[in-house]
This record gives sequence, structure tokens and C-alpha cells, in this order.
Amino acid sequence: MTDQFAALRFLIVDDSRSMRRIVRQFLQNKGVTRIAEAENGQSALELARFQPLDIIISDLNMPVMDGMEFLKRVKADPGCRDIHFIMLTVEAVQKTMNQALALGADAYIVKPVTEEQFVREVKRVVNIS
Repeated sequence: MTDQFAALRFLIVDDSRSMRRIVRQFLQNKGVTRIAEAENGQSALELARFQPLDIIISDLNMPVMDGMEFLKRVKADPGCRDIHFIMLTVEAVQKTMNQALALGADAYIVKPVTEEQFVREVKRVVNIS
């Protein structure tokens, strides 16, 4: 794996601790060490505003602030809008997918996802070969 990938700073946002653990493992398997976590969009937004990040991996269905509202707020915030944003969710409805992409998500991945699929999509989003 390239050092370029391992150097990325991630924020994993999901109300499921086990899902955050799986995504963290995918990233750690590729050498990534700078990984923050949040269990909803509200706490994730606070983290994103004060911590340098390259990419956010967010679930859609979460309590307090869901992934769509979180995406809207990230893209509306001048300090956060340039952070790459990947929606990772079980929601496979085309309308929802289109809405997320229209709001500025760089990718929309439907769970379950393999490590290989996940890494390929992250690399595509950040333009690493």
C-alpha cells in the first residue's frame, strides 16, 4: 500500500460500534493510523471543525443527526467543505443515493462491503492509484 494512502486522516461516523471497528480495521490493514470516530453526525461535525481531516466515512441512518444532514452541514461549512465524504450505508435506494451525491458526497457505498471494494473506492475518491 502506498504511503500516500496510509498518510490520510479519516473520520468514521456510524452509530454501530461494530461497523466503526470493521472500517477501522480495513484502514489499519492498509497502514492508516490517523483515524477518529464519532457515533452521530452532531459529534462528528464538532470533530471535523477542529481536527484536520482528509476523508469522512459516514453512515446514513444515525440518531441525533443523520448522515444526510451531516453531509449538508459539512459541505456548507467553509472549514470542512473540502473534506472528501463517502456515505457508507445499507440504504440502497437510488433516490437516496442521488440525493447524497447531489449534496456533495464523493461516493456512496452500500453495505455490506468488502475491504477490497472499500479501499478501491477510497483510492478513487482521493485520486490515488
